[in-house]
Amino acid sequence: MNKLEANVSLVIITFFAAIQYIFLSAIPDTVSHFAFLCITNLIGFLITLAFFFGELFRLDKKQIVQSMALAGELFVFNVFLLLGSSGVSATVCACVLSAYFVFIPLFSVLIFHQKTEINNYVGIVIVLSGLFLILGTDVTGIFNRNVLYLLVADATFALYIMTSGKFSIGSNPSILAMGQMFFTFLFSLLFWAGESVVLHKPMSLPTDASFWGSVIYISFFIRGLYGIVQIYALRYVSPLNTSLIFSSEIIMTMFMSPILTLVFGSDPEQITLLKAAGGVVMVMGILAADSSVVESIKRRFIRVEK
Repeated sequence: MNKLEANVSLVIITFFAAIQYIFLSAIPDTVSHFAFLCITNLIGFLITLAFFFGELFRLDKKQIVQSMALAGELFVFNVFLLLGSSGVSATVCACVLSAYFVFIPLFSVLIFHQKTEINNYVGIVIVLSGLFLILGTDVTGIFNRNVLYLLVADATFALYIMTSGKFSIGSNPSILAMGQMFFTFLFSLLFWAGESVVLHKPMSLPTDASFWGSVIYISFFIRGLYGIVQIYALRYVSPLNTSLIFSSEIIMTMFMSPILTLVFGSDPEQITLLKAAGGVVMVMGILAADSSVVESIKRRFIRVEK
């Protein structure tokens, strides 16, 4: 995999992430969040294990610890995501979650002691401007306690992106992907069992086809494919650029809405001129933050001047 292939791969898995909300809407409110995390991570682990079983012979203590750390970050992210998403509109939720890239430069300096280039900050400002355009009048909805939960989820996912990028350089990405799903399954199972004891509820799951259709989609495309491709791609794409690509998820969700409505019978997204303009601005910001794109434009201007 080279840098171009890595970027294309990240765009593809972002598409799968963009339509996951259609499947998540089929999950009954009575289902425990921990139960859903538990079953989807277990199935995702088993699917990837079937493809990468031979990689387990390369397993070592360092990769076990790294997988456990990544699983802890993902578990915290998912818990705060579920806490926050229940109290705000889908548009506000998607926009707030798309803004986790703003934590990347902060963590780069404070935790990893790395410098960030000026075009990174310019790209962040442009992308945030696009997000606010997409929000439009819904911007008043961000003043909500649940948004604080989503911001914690943002910070945790930003840390996860940076940590997995560091780990993937010297470790086997397939093992890390399988390991993080396995340990997330264990963490979720533990909390599900604790929740069951405290609330006096049986540890059971629905039997209807729509629920298990959602489980299979999330398990394969989000837990499995998404997790593996992301860790491989982070070897070639910086954490900031990765998170900016992921932030385009809201654009894909918005413009795929007419097709998703026909296929799944979901509620259509109202695409206004302001939202369309916000999508264009976000793409411009993503390109502006990519140093290779900026350097390419500079070289072309230099050639024109000569």
